[in-house]
Amino acid sequence: MRRKLWASVTIGACAVAIVASAAPMLANAADHADAPGNLVSPSGRRDADINDVYAFGTARNRTAFAFTTHPAVGVLSPSAYGTDVEYKLNIDRNGDAIEDQVYSFKFRAPDVNGVQRFKITRTEGGRTTRIGESSTNTSVELAGGVKVFAGLRSDPFFFDLEAFKHVVAGDPSRSFCDAGTTDFFSAFDTNAIVVEVRNSKLPKRVGVWASTQAGGKLIDQMGRPAINTVFNKGTDKDDFNRTRPSDQATAFGGKFLNNVKNTLGAFSGLDSEGAYSASQLDTLAGVLIPDVLPYDIGTPTVGALNGRALADDVIDNELNLVTGGFAFAGRNGTGAVPSDCVAAHTDYLTSFPYLGMPH
Repeated sequence: MRRKLWASVTIGACAVAIVASAAPMLANAADHADAPGNLVSPSGRRDADINDVYAFGTARNRTAFAFTTHPAVGVLSPSAYGTDVEYKLNIDRNGDAIEDQVYSFKFRAPDVNGVQRFKITRTEGGRTTRIGESSTNTSVELAGGVKVFAGLRSDPFFFDLEAFKHVVAGDPSRSFCDAGTTDFFSAFDTNAIVVEVRNSKLPKRVGVWASTQAGGKLIDQMGRPAINTVFNKGTDKDDFNRTRPSDQATAFGGKFLNNVKNTLGAFSGLDSEGAYSASQLDTLAGVLIPDVLPYDIGTPTVGALNGRALADDVIDNELNLVTGGFAFAGRNGTGAVPSDCVAAHTDYLTSFPYLGMPH
């Protein structure tokens, strides 16, 4: 059904414009290598580059939070975590986009086998407590039932990057959803940090994002998939990576909100129903900024609108939303470009740490 629907959509110049200008995330993946330039990591630090963030319910009334770093380990990125980098999972417990609870990971240099010891601290209420220590590629359960993993895994992100390249180049030999549809990321690995906690330790609703810093300076931050890569251009990308979520709506004269509205306004006009209205643009910008992934604990995920599971097709969601497919009253919920027709990976695990084994 999806392929037949896509076959009836004329891509042509419209699709070239969409993927080249409105969806640069497709070249750099979700948030992989999202600094200005081609495949450049924030501050030039591939070992501090955040790819994706996830939040989803698991068995026995628990919730898993995960974030991936080091895009294309062994190809673009080194395998080792930076010994001068602090990797943080931030949890907002009251909706103000300020971290109320932080799980922080600091790594030692690799041993002769490439294994890194790391310590985990938890900060809440202004107090930082060391809660444990472990080694990469080993799952551990800490006091209070907190499970932790850090190390190499299969990249859970999925997207037909080759089709994208052909569409941008105007090469008709490939297009989205044709017979050559492939998942470019299925063979790549990434580093992942996973924290699983009991639901009883969490409020009903949380906001989640990851951040990396070195020398006390923020390098990268990310909550929802592809916000920076889709809506910001040039040096705005660096500014966004270095701006904490609670400041994103007002920082730099509100330019991040304006970037969201301008991008959505331009490319939703490709939809047969016309562009989003001014009030609809205000609503969407207010949802997407600040860049925090919301999740109602214990509920099903809804592709970055409520948590994000490993198999959630956020690329389809992004393409559809950007091209006019958000289901406001009076709109049919299908944008000009609703899908890339790539399905989720099949190597996700049903038990902790959930991401597939590395290739």
